[in-house]
Amino acid sequence: MKRIINYLVFFSPFLAALIATYLTLGDVWLVWLAYGVWLATFTGFFVFLNYTLVTLRYRKYDTRYVGKPLNLRIAAFVTSFNEDPGIIKDTLLSVKAALKGRGDVYLLDDSTRPEIVKEMEEFCKVNGIYYIHRTDRRGFKAGAINNALRLVGEKYDLIAIFDADQRPTSGFFDAVIPFFRDENVAFVQVPQKYTETDSYVSQGAKFQQEPFLRIIMRGRSGSSAFSLGSGTVFRASVLKEVGGMDESSITEDVATSVKIHSTKYLSPYLDEELIWYGEPPPDASAYVQQQSRWSFGYFQLTPNLLNMNLDIQVFFDYAAGFYYWLKEGILTLFEIIAPIFFLLLRRPYIKLDPFLYAVVYFPYLFFSTAIFTHSIRRKTYGLRGFLLHQFAEYIAFFGLTVSFFSWLARRKRPFKVTPKGRGRRAFGVIIPHVFIDILLLLSIFAGVAWYPSAPMILQAAILVNLFWAVWHYFFLTGSIIVALSVPREREEARYVEKIKK
Repeated sequence: MKRIINYLVFFSPFLAALIATYLTLGDVWLVWLAYGVWLATFTGFFVFLNYTLVTLRYRKYDTRYVGKPLNLRIAAFVTSFNEDPGIIKDTLLSVKAALKGRGDVYLLDDSTRPEIVKEMEEFCKVNGIYYIHRTDRRGFKAGAINNALRLVGEKYDLIAIFDADQRPTSGFFDAVIPFFRDENVAFVQVPQKYTETDSYVSQGAKFQQEPFLRIIMRGRSGSSAFSLGSGTVFRASVLKEVGGMDESSITEDVATSVKIHSTKYLSPYLDEELIWYGEPPPDASAYVQQQSRWSFGYFQLTPNLLNMNLDIQVFFDYAAGFYYWLKEGILTLFEIIAPIFFLLLRRPYIKLDPFLYAVVYFPYLFFSTAIFTHSIRRKTYGLRGFLLHQFAEYIAFFGLTVSFFSWLARRKRPFKVTPKGRGRRAFGVIIPHVFIDILLLLSIFAGVAWYPSAPMILQAAILVNLFWAVWHYFFLTGSIIVALSVPREREEARYVEKIKK
């Protein structure tokens, strides 16, 4: 019965869009565009509805510890693939310091560059860190973790996972371990932290994460907060119970979390600054690569999600993630080109009273924005954060669209580590943006020229489409400027200087 309800919930936006398209279809040759616009509207509503429900749960968020620290043995896995040895070394030392003798540190290194392998193997030997190297890369990051799980056997109670650029504070495990006094807790997740925000793109990536980390994950704590792939501490027995990390998905963290939640285990989210360093994508190319991988992995997850025995609340939380990636990708493309077809080509894709549209939609737009603004008001977000967040998402929409079609075509996309370090101008990434931006500007001019001679009812339709053309032109132009911005020079020694002081 649960699965039937979940199927109905999942496909309801698609059915609602189909009905709305049938009732309002304008140009029959643009049925694809009309359906895309309606689907964007309904999926956007479902994402907003889920956000509202999560916000209500967020108010009940509680981080009280459940007992004294337990005497548990911990294996801390740091994963790496051809990454900067300097970054990896600092992370390994941070993890070892945080363990405080409660376990061991393992570097799971899948690097293919011999010089990195040699350097890291020697470093681990000197610093009492176990070094595990693979050459086949089967299962990518998930495969490396599963391989290490088989090697360590039953020696450990907890398995902690860290990316090469995510460093725990000294009190990390002191804060996390008490949650495992509850036998129903499968894993604990802490927020990732982006500190190396040297470019507008990296700042946009950071602000994009703020509502997710501060609101959504708090609201999902316990029931549906999922692993973020780093800063996760699993109960070893539960991880083995579900067959280890899911190697079928390039976002193994979410896929594994769904398996765990289908068995009714809990996943507390501890929103404390227990990670003190993290590198976001430094430029537009790296950002699009990261977002495309995340979205493709979520699309991969969908068939399994539909067939999991999940409670409706947990299912809806995960389904909202699918709607989000669909909305920010191909459906954003439909929304952007819709006013171009109407204003520039004078092709009515939808027949709907523009006054009725304005009365219904614009209050909803205002209300949803007000809900979001109110929920994030006490966070370090603000107007600047909102704009950089939106600009970053507009940078990614074309890459997300490609990911969606890759998933439909059942293509396998290789796991790629998000590039770190010094960013570059990403001209290639924004070629589609520039082309569409020019068309939007032309459509705005065409709409303004058309308006005086049009009948009153058509004038209202022109105004609605002009509003959206200007809206998309503003954010698309902003995304181009952000993508072409040059990152500032990084002050490599600033942490050393702080320590000396």
